Amino acid sequence: MQNDGIEKKVLEEITKRMVVKKEELIDFLDGKVDDPHAVLAAVIRSLSEKGLITSVSPVGESCYAVTQKGMRETLR
Repeated sequence: MQNDGIEKKVLEEITKRMVVKKEELIDFLDGKVDDPHAVLAAVIRSLSEKGLITSVSPVGESCYAVTQKGMRETLR
C-alpha cells in the first residue's frame, strides 16, 4: 500500500469512528504494513500537519479525532 493510500485509509477509519485510540489504529494497520508503529507515527504526523486530524486525550490515552477539514477530505 502506498503512503497516500495508507493516509487515506487511516483518515477514513478515524472519520468513521470520530475519535479513535492509538492502539486501535495500530491494530487497524496490523497486517496491512510491515511496521504498524512506524507507519502510524508518520501518517499521524502528516495528517496532523495537513490539519485533517487532531490529538485529543479524553480518557488519558493518546487518541485522535477528525477535524472538519478532515471530514470534507474524506467526502472527495
